[in-house]
Amino acid sequence: MSVPEYLHGYAPEEQQRLIDQAEYWRGDLILRDVEFKPGERVLEIGCGAGAVLGMLGRAFPKTVFSGIDLSEEQIQFAQSYLKEIGQDEIGLVVGDATKLPWDDSTFDHVFGIWIIEHLKEPISVLKEVCRVLRPGGRIILNEVDYTTFKIWPENGDYDYFLTGLCDLFAHCGGNPKAGRMLGVLLDESGLEQCRNEPWAKHFFNPTSTTELREFVEYVYRFMEPAIPRMSAELGLDECRLRAGLEYLRSLPK
Repeated sequence: MSVPEYLHGYAPEEQQRLIDQAEYWRGDLILRDVEFKPGERVLEIGCGAGAVLGMLGRAFPKTVFSGIDLSEEQIQFAQSYLKEIGQDEIGLVVGDATKLPWDDSTFDHVFGIWIIEHLKEPISVLKEVCRVLRPGGRIILNEVDYTTFKIWPENGDYDYFLTGLCDLFAHCGGNPKAGRMLGVLLDESGLEQCRNEPWAKHFFNPTSTTELREFVEYVYRFMEPAIPRMSAELGLDECRLRAGLEYLRSLPK
């Protein structure tokens, strides 16, 4: 099985970043409006390093969780990580989400976070999700629209960086605007009673400086490693890319 180009890569540093990222978004996003009952079966598509599955498993210890990811490296790491935190009963599979290896109506819920943004053909994945979801089951997805990472005062180098980051998503077969398209994608996949709610982080005055600094450092950790690829594969000016990202980093000051 050939694994498609993944924007963030599979380095150990990236796997640790995914664990830290899950902790950062624990209350605000991952566990927000989520409730699983004892005995219910839940599948996470694109489970990566297992960070989100581990968090869900600890929050709902009597729910049966499974995860699938296309990368064998990620699944191997996830198995070790989940065992380390006492969640080794979670079933993990290396596989293609366009051909899920489960029977029809297997799961009560399907969970996905920051996965559609990496898919070239999300409809085929979502249709498979519909197949393995029981009648009346629920799919919960969280996605980002990277074009909405707006700042003030504006800065030309930052705009250059953000455009380059969005272009890199497209170059890697993903979609930087997945968040704004999510409701339409769900509807086109045959799901019923779809709801797409926008949710934002907004920092606007001195009292939020600490929160802003934490957020900027969080996004810096996944944005900065992308700069060499933006330069090498898209032909962008690395110095200007770094200047734009450093401007973002300076905002709390």
